[in-house]
Amino acid sequence: KSGSFLSRARFLAISEFGPRSLIYHEGRAYRVLKAKLPPEVREGDGSELATKDIYICPNCGACHEDEVERCHGCDTHMAGEVPIKRTLRIDNVEAAPTERITANDEERVRQGFDIQTVFSWPKKDGQLQVTNAEFKCGETSLLALQYANSAEISRLNKGLKRRKDQTVFGFNIDPRTGYWAKSEDEDAETEKAPDVVKPVKIVPIVRDRKNALLLRFQKPENFEPETITTVQHALLRGIAVVYQLEESEILGEPLPARDNRRAILAYEATEGGAGVLTRLVDDAGAIGEVARTALELMHFENIEAAIGAGDAELLAEKKDEACVRGCYRCLLSYFNQPDHEQINRGSSEVAQLLIDLARGKTVLEARAAADTSTSPWIKVFEDAGLPPIDTMPAKFIGVDIEFAWRRHLVAATATSISSEMAEDALDKGWELVALPASPEGGIPEQLIKLLKG
Repeated sequence: KSGSFLSRARFLAISEFGPRSLIYHEGRAYRVLKAKLPPEVREGDGSELATKDIYICPNCGACHEDEVERCHGCDTHMAGEVPIKRTLRIDNVEAAPTERITANDEERVRQGFDIQTVFSWPKKDGQLQVTNAEFKCGETSLLALQYANSAEISRLNKGLKRRKDQTVFGFNIDPRTGYWAKSEDEDAETEKAPDVVKPVKIVPIVRDRKNALLLRFQKPENFEPETITTVQHALLRGIAVVYQLEESEILGEPLPARDNRRAILAYEATEGGAGVLTRLVDDAGAIGEVARTALELMHFENIEAAIGAGDAELLAEKKDEACVRGCYRCLLSYFNQPDHEQINRGSSEVAQLLIDLARGKTVLEARAAADTSTSPWIKVFEDAGLPPIDTMPAKFIGVDIEFAWRRHLVAATATSISSEMAEDALDKGWELVALPASPEGGIPEQLIKLLKG
């Protein structure tokens, strides 16, 4: 009998279609019984699976597939870090109708899975393809910023949130058939799987490439966890409003984990990306505008005076607002339900941090001299008095454009520009300029006007 197919974004499916979870579809309940394992993941006689151990930075949440001395994201010492063992990529699952739904089933649905998000920055010729910046309020550095196109974002399902031993990760699976083993709390009379060999434990993982921005607090220990949680969702809401996006287009995760919030990973969830996060690094005042908008959304008045004085105590509550810690008109949404208990817009620490963000500026890291010496165009640009190019190329439809001025949203290349590339640049708010094949052809007037006004 043929079945029907349900499609879900993989970052949602890792939890919604997790091992032995329930799916409600067209009036019926289905239980996820097995993972569809491709032949190449089986080893030997099929009784083992080709899993991978991964190492996660305890400071920023960066993912490494090998044991390393230092984190590739933040340079934190990682020698001796304990890995998450036996991860296995799961892309498709199968479910079957179930007739009995027990109280334990409903409790499993309510509690959900323990999902952890990690990232890896892209590399080219052994070099990280990352734009680094610092966010400063006056002389105080608040955030270290890193942005990359096509960062690899991974989500791991470490087990049920209410599992007995929180140090044990993963689920038991039959390596030959892909059937998930039952958990201890399930009714023994529910549907039977075929005869199984000795199960192996794996940690399901899904991966995708997304444009991503990491906002790493310079001194996270100075803030309460609820402060970082609230500011995370305030900034995400501010981004959505400033850049006229749906909430689902920009998502964020606390890193390295929900119970150890030291950074915020924001990523463009939609296919192709919205082209917005790069502006938060390129434009010195973009994060400030987002923070200001967030304060407006949080039912505050007298915002400009508070920003001017750098004092959150000057903020005033709007009259006739019934909101206390948060509401669906300010910070609460379907997408941040797991964090609702930690969101508190009334916190004085939250308000002061947002005021500091509204007052500050983003400072891009200067391009290293070694990076600027390879092209004859560099000297031509300098001689013409153009601003220095950025630390990493722009990217449109997956193609690197070697010369980029993010502060101006301008890029230039001596290679051919396809109509698709030009359209992608336009969609992201960039001007893409064609250069002559060699510097002898001179700098196009269009580029000079865009960069020098």
